[in-house]
Amino acid sequence: MKLPRDWLKELELLTWRFAGMGITPDLASMTMVELAGLYLYLRRLSGA
Repeated sequence: MKLPRDWLKELELLTWRFAGMGITPDLASMTMVELAGLYLYLRRLSGA
């Protein structure tokens, strides 16, 4: 699956939306692959 051009911006919005999951403190230590996986997971949760 190809990620959209601005997926990092969308990830930021999704992490704000799902802040109650406790993901935000871990973002700084994640690799790009992990961030992409998180983006896809949160996107599916949001129903987008």
